Amino acid sequence: MKNLRTFIALEFNKDIKQKIYNTQKMIKDNSLSGRFKYVDNFHLTLKFLGETEPSAAENIYKELSLRLGDVHPFHAKINGLGCFGKGEKISTIYLKVEDLSGSLYKTALITEEVCEKNGFKKDKKFVPHVTIAQEVILNKPFEEIQEESKKYFDENILFDKVTIMKSEQIQYKRVYTPLYIINLK
Repeated sequence: MKNLRTFIALEFNKDIKQKIYNTQKMIKDNSLSGRFKYVDNFHLTLKFLGETEPSAAENIYKELSLRLGDVHPFHAKINGLGCFGKGEKISTIYLKVEDLSGSLYKTALITEEVCEKNGFKKDKKFVPHVTIAQEVILNKPFEEIQEESKKYFDENILFDKVTIMKSEQIQYKRVYTPLYIINLK
């Protein structure tokens, strides 16, 4: 079996995805150009694995299932808009995610440890965020977009599962498909 392009993520329910989309649409309406993520693909990445042997993905799933046994469903909150790279073209616009209980960072740490044990390179630092656009040229200052985005989120978001996802290009569109789901109890 050939390798799979994979990552480990926390998924959003449809209502939250719609709110993220509304924020993204506001950004798009204030942009000259950019690449905007598909609404079905919104997620919070815990760990990008890249090209992965199917057996490695299964091993990570088995170990994560055990290690995440004492992590209960938890809440986080979207806390504003951020970006990587400023200037004429912003490389990435994302939503900042605030860990309300410490469980998000605990889940990310366990995920990192399990992946490192299974031969994956350790990431420098976990920055919880949701990428919504890349290579964006805005038609007004980013700070104004940031201010306007504050009205879109005011609720806690429940995370109750960790998903190992397969990423593939299908008919010129990036599609994410769950390979394994670990329900938090």
